Amino acid sequence: MSEMAKKEALQVEAARRGEEYLATCRGCAPAVFAAVMDTLGHGDDAAAREVCKASVGLTGGTGFMSVGTCGAVAGGAMAVSYSFGYGREDLEEDVARTLAVNTAVAQLGKRVVERYGHIQCQEIQFSHWGKSFRFTHPEAFAEFLAFCVDERSGLKCQTLTGVVSGWAVECILEHNPAFCRREK
Repeated sequence: MSEMAKKEALQVEAARRGEEYLATCRGCAPAVFAAVMDTLGHGDDAAAREVCKASVGLTGGTGFMSVGTCGAVAGGAMAVSYSFGYGREDLEEDVARTLAVNTAVAQLGKRVVERYGHIQCQEIQFSHWGKSFRFTHPEAFAEFLAFCVDERSGLKCQTLTGVVSGWAVECILEHNPAFCRREK
């Protein structure tokens, strides 16, 4: 199998995991982070499992408010950032490291904007469904869940979560190929 085919296989695996994990993680941000870590061979790392905990509150546009960055994008940004391996001390010593991380994360964000029109949760919802939902409101959340299983709804968060998981893996393989513990 060619190098390109191996990378594509990892992206497809991450996308599949991202879609599947959304149902079990109950949140787009941890689903993407976990899908990327599992795909690249870091799923059992204690540190990665701890970082995943920090992603939970980024779900649904930050705290289910819909007004922040799409949780899938936030989870992908966390995975890309984590792949650099920089700790606080590293960033304090060398500001260029911050630039490297943010350049890679911006690449992921630009892909989302190109495909979905925005990185903000409510804007993605509105541009694809003509409405957005405040998940903190129980009736709105119930309506959103019903809407997501309606085949006529078009973009589904599950699909977006998978796509972003695949793109995050692609970004990591481009910027930090040594992070992958699996055969590429």
